[in-house]
Amino acid sequence: MPQESQPLFGPVKPARANGVAMIVILGVITAFAPLSIDLYLPSLPLIEEDLSVSPGLTQLSLALFFIGLAVGQFFYGPLADRYGRRRPLLVGILLYLVATLVCTFSMNIEMLLAGRLTQGFGAAAGPVIARAVVRDLYAGRRAARVMSFVILVMTIAPLIAPVLGGWISTMLGWRAVFWALTLFALACGATLLLALPETHPVERRQSDRLGRLFMGYVPIVRDPLSLAYLGAGGMAFAALFAYVAGSPFVYTEVFGVSQANFGYFFALNVVGLLMGNLTNGQLVIRFGHRRMLTAGVLTMALGTSALVAMVASGISAQWLITPVLFVTLSTVGIIAANTVAGLLDRHPDHAGSASALFGVMQFGLGALSAALVGTIEGDPLVTMVMVMALTAALALASLSVLWHQQRRIAAVG
Repeated sequence: MPQESQPLFGPVKPARANGVAMIVILGVITAFAPLSIDLYLPSLPLIEEDLSVSPGLTQLSLALFFIGLAVGQFFYGPLADRYGRRRPLLVGILLYLVATLVCTFSMNIEMLLAGRLTQGFGAAAGPVIARAVVRDLYAGRRAARVMSFVILVMTIAPLIAPVLGGWISTMLGWRAVFWALTLFALACGATLLLALPETHPVERRQSDRLGRLFMGYVPIVRDPLSLAYLGAGGMAFAALFAYVAGSPFVYTEVFGVSQANFGYFFALNVVGLLMGNLTNGQLVIRFGHRRMLTAGVLTMALGTSALVAMVASGISAQWLITPVLFVTLSTVGIIAANTVAGLLDRHPDHAGSASALFGVMQFGLGALSAALVGTIEGDPLVTMVMVMALTAALALASLSVLWHQQRRIAAVG
C-alpha cells in the first residue's frame, strides 16, 4: 500500500471535519456490523429449515461473524495507523463484498459459515476506521459527544434492519438478505471514494515496519486503566449479543411472535439504544465520560438483575419482560461511547490500535456470549437472561477496577 494521502480515484469532495455529513458518513460505515447482524436475524429459522441444520448451527453463523469482526479489527488498527484511514477501509469493503456473495450462493451450512466468518473480517474495517477518525478530529468530552452521535446514526440500521429483514426473507427468501447487504456495501464504497477525506496525513503516521506496528498494542494492554475500560465496554456488548443471539427464539418460541413481526419487537429495543445515545450526547459534556459510563453500567446491572428475578419467579410474559429489556439495552450505546472516549484519550498516538483493541474485546466477547447462548439447552428466555446477567456483572466489576485505578493515579499525581 502506498503511503501518500492523495485520493485513490481522482479528486475527492470531502465532507467537512466538523459537519453533520461527516457524522453521518462515520455512522454509516460503522453500521456494517449491526446491519449484517440485524438484517440477517429474521432469516435464521428459514436457514435452519432450508439447509436442514440445528438452531445451534444457525446461531454459530452469528458467532463466527463476531469472531471475524474481532480478529479483523486487530489487523485493521495498525494498518490504519500505518497507511491512513481510507485505504484499509476500501480493502475491508472489497473483502466484505466477496464474502457476501459467497453467503448468497451457499448451498450448505459449511459454505455459509465460511462466508460469514470472512464477511465479519471485512466488516471490521468500518468501526475501527470510524473511531480512529473521531479521535483524529476530536478529543475528550467532545470526542465522547461526537461518538454518541455517530453511534446514534449507526443505530438507525438495527432499528429498521430487522423489519426489513423480516419482509425480505418472508417474501424473497433468506438469500435476498445478502443481495441487500451487497447493495449496501457498494453504496459505502462509493461514499468512501467520493466524500470521506483522509484524516490521518503522512506526517502523523507510524513509520515503523508493519510488523512492529502491532507493538502499539503493548502500552495499551499494560495500562490497567485501559484494561478496565475494555472490560466494561466489552462485557456490555457481550450482554447485547446474548440478546441478539437469543431474541429470535425467545420472541418466536416463548412469546409466540411470528417471524414476519419479530423485527418490530427487536426494533423496539433498538429505540432504547437510540434514546441512550441521545441522552449521552446531551449530558456527557456536563458530567464527563467516566460518570456517564458509570451510570450506564449501573443501570445495565440493575436491569439484568431484575430480569433474573423475573425468570426465577416464573414470569415470562412478554409485556413484563420487554420493558425491562428496553431499559437494560438502552445503556449499551452510553457505555460504548464513553468507553471509546476514555480509551482513546489514554492513547491518542495509537488511536487505530486502541480503536481496534476495543473492537476485539467488543466482538470477541460478543462471539463468546452468542456461542454460549446457542450452546446451552433449555428455555431460550432463561438462557438469554442468565448470560446477560453474567456479562453485566463482569462489566460492573471492570467499572470498579476503573474507579480504583483512577483514584490511585489521582493520589500519585
